[in-house]
Amino acid sequence: MRKILFFIVKRLPSNYLRVLFYRVLFKYKIGVNVKIGKTIISAKRVVIGDNVLISNDNHISCNELKIGNNVSIHSGNRIMGSANFSIGENSRIINNHFIDLYNNVTIGLNTWLAGKSSQIWTHGSVSTKLGKKLDVFIGNNVYVGSNVCIAPGVHIADINLIGLGSVVTNSFNESKTIIIGNPSKVVKENIDWRKNW
Repeated sequence: MRKILFFIVKRLPSNYLRVLFYRVLFKYKIGVNVKIGKTIISAKRVVIGDNVLISNDNHISCNELKIGNNVSIHSGNRIMGSANFSIGENSRIINNHFIDLYNNVTIGLNTWLAGKSSQIWTHGSVSTKLGKKLDVFIGNNVYVGSNVCIAPGVHIADINLIGLGSVVTNSFNESKTIIIGNPSKVVKENIDWRKNW
């Protein structure tokens, strides 16, 4: 029945109706001035802040979903699994990214998953079998370029830039760095990408 309802909601002709149906049928908490395109949002608990844009052709399926104020999620993204997903205020997810939610993923404030075709993974065969927690945490004011792969269990500190095509297999705990490569490493230190890039 739930799948049928999502099929119907996705095809409703107006944003007003989609938001209304999500609020009434699924009891989602949705703020003001929220635009939800022809997309599916399936979670046990949903809190969406004010002035949020979720464009067409997204599929978000998780346990708990929290989206802060002024967040933009553009088209073609797949955010899927049984764990929790949280994205902070003023952050953006651009196009065609994949986020695996076998474990939790947290994205901080003012952070961009930019360009297209990046992947965030939260499970791996041996570690998963051993019951290891492989949450991914991306801090505040982080810029993730196109086609970046982030491995399970990675934590990225605040104010960092990850260059396009990078494969991030380890955590980076220092701020104000430029991280590039496969496997990724710090190539510049003491640089604030928001001012100097």
